[in-house]
Amino acid sequence: MASLTQEQVEAAHEFADSIVDALGTERGVHAETAVAAAARMAGTFLFRSFDFPMTNVRPGQVVLSEQANEQGPALIQILGGVLAHIGIDLNKDALGKPPGPEHQPNLEFLETQRRLEPQHRAIATRHGLAFRAAAEAGAVAAALLIGRCAQVLDPGVAFGIAVYGFIEGSKTAPDPVVL
Repeated sequence: MASLTQEQVEAAHEFADSIVDALGTERGVHAETAVAAAARMAGTFLFRSFDFPMTNVRPGQVVLSEQANEQGPALIQILGGVLAHIGIDLNKDALGKPPGPEHQPNLEFLETQRRLEPQHRAIATRHGLAFRAAAEAGAVAAALLIGRCAQVLDPGVAFGIAVYGFIEGSKTAPDPVVL
């Protein structure tokens, strides 16, 4: 697992809190949507760290890259390491299975990213985090949210949602495509 800085850990807590604040309703927060949101934002920050030339790329377009394939697994390692650190045991047999239709987030990728990225960029900036470091902090935030939601969402299912969110974020052009 990557060595995390105190700034990243502090930002991760702020990311998680901002997701709860932004997505909460009078009924609470939809666990799957919150976990997906943290992971998607981690993936989005990772995507932005690649600094691709984005001519003729539109928001929501899939952008496949070797960078995402090589660097994305680090987010999964951070997620797993933090979950183990906070005492969340994952059913190894359930890992790798896609979440069922009953566990889909309530927001689409671009809606999630548009709603959260401005706040998350401000948090990252306040903590002095470049995009890659912010992506790692986002993976920590996903783990924190999985821990918070463990009573209502199986952590193994939540892990799968997060992994999909990392992939989605690191391989989908955000809006705006270029900052």
